[in-house]
Amino acid sequence: MSGEPTVIYHAANLQQAHILKGVLEERGIASWIVNDNIQVAGGGLPLGWTAAAMVSVGQSDAIEARQIAEEFDQTTAHDPTSDPPAIEPPPPATWKEWPACPRCQTPRQARCPICGTAGTEFPLADLEETPEGPRVLLICATCDDHFRPEFFRLCHQCGYDYGDGIAVTGPHSPSDYGTRGWIVLAGLLLGTLALAAYFVMLWR
Repeated sequence: MSGEPTVIYHAANLQQAHILKGVLEERGIASWIVNDNIQVAGGGLPLGWTAAAMVSVGQSDAIEARQIAEEFDQTTAHDPTSDPPAIEPPPPATWKEWPACPRCQTPRQARCPICGTAGTEFPLADLEETPEGPRVLLICATCDDHFRPEFFRLCHQCGYDYGDGIAVTGPHSPSDYGTRGWIVLAGLLLGTLALAAYFVMLWR
């Protein structure tokens, strides 16, 4: 090594200093590391500028070594250990042409045929224009499957009849309750009359 030792680089850590030392030696420049023992004792903790690992070369090689160190610093300016920024997933697409009730403007309720979940806010999975009309695939949040929506015939808000779709029928319609009520009432009346006739027969 020629001339007095000259510090040409303050490394962020001991590993970076050793890498630069290897680069310099590949260029034929002898170098050594200062404060390497302090860095080891500190366990890689930030001990301050005076404890930073430094790369030194001979005074006659200082100018060329500093140029090499600057090139090295530019290529290692990013933190190799930092995690890449998290990429937020895009928000789920929505079907802009979702049909709405012409009377109350409420979105028409659809049903997932796979699990039976009903709603009006299923995210859009795919939309393909066909000669028969748009082919829509939605995503069900319950079963996490793609499906072609099945729409209900009646508006769940105001009862408007679309003329097609799933007809919701309960086990008993209002007319059923009326008919059954009359049957029950007639049965009670007949039972009362029969009981009265029985007591009349007893008291004769």
